Amino acid sequence: MKHKYLIYSLPAVFFWASSSVIVRLTFGNITIMHLSAVRSWLAALTLLVFCLIKKIPPPKKRDIPLFILSGVMGFAMFSICFNTGLMYLTAATGNVVMAVVPVITALIAQFLLKERIRPLGWFFICVSFSGILVLILWNGVLSINSGVFWILAAAFLNSIYSLLQRHLVRSYSALQSCAFSLVAGALAFTPFMPGAVKELAVITPMVAIAIAYLGIFGGGIGYLLWSQGLALVKRTADATNLLYLPPFIASILAFAMFRELPDWGTVIGGLIILFGLWMYQKKA
Repeated sequence: MKHKYLIYSLPAVFFWASSSVIVRLTFGNITIMHLSAVRSWLAALTLLVFCLIKKIPPPKKRDIPLFILSGVMGFAMFSICFNTGLMYLTAATGNVVMAVVPVITALIAQFLLKERIRPLGWFFICVSFSGILVLILWNGVLSINSGVFWILAAAFLNSIYSLLQRHLVRSYSALQSCAFSLVAGALAFTPFMPGAVKELAVITPMVAIAIAYLGIFGGGIGYLLWSQGLALVKRTADATNLLYLPPFIASILAFAMFRELPDWGTVIGGLIILFGLWMYQKKA
């Protein structure tokens, strides 16, 4: 099946898009560092359970530095940058900025991994990116604040993570490459866990459910599905192009949860994004 990776990649994209909306329920109840620590450990423990059930062996010593780099950059540092950025931006806007990930990843992959994309593929990447520009510029105002720079840093880290996972899944299963990376990311947050436990003791049940979703689905399950999708694609960009979807998904979810009514720019931009992705999958 040519597009089998979509079975894994699309649910991962949904979990990440929904996480950018749900994380807002935690603001004011737990600090960013403590939220990132709890989310990291929930994600790691979720996948460690699968590893124990399947009796997965530990990684080879020579690959441990790659797993540490993957986990620290792609989950620990990413969580801090992305969550901090969302304190200053709406979920939809944050995901719009994150939409530079496919372009960054495709450029890095072309130079470092020699993954070539035909001119027609680049054209439809640009079509989808034009949909992002519609989302940004529809109201005629482009607002730049510190949140944008935090999200741009998160986008770069996400690109590096995808490329590292693309390399690791050539030698390990998706579960192994993802689980070992998330454990490394969680260990980086260990010093913040005592403070996180104190804050968790006084949060409401709704916030607790939100944090559990962010860790288990937006973290462990989402990252595992993404790694599995990366293991099946011909080029990294085939999967990362799907990261144009979160702004559209986040706008819909934000309306459902917070009654943030999407404007016509969101609708038109979303349709352009979907058209570009569909044509890329069909023609590139």
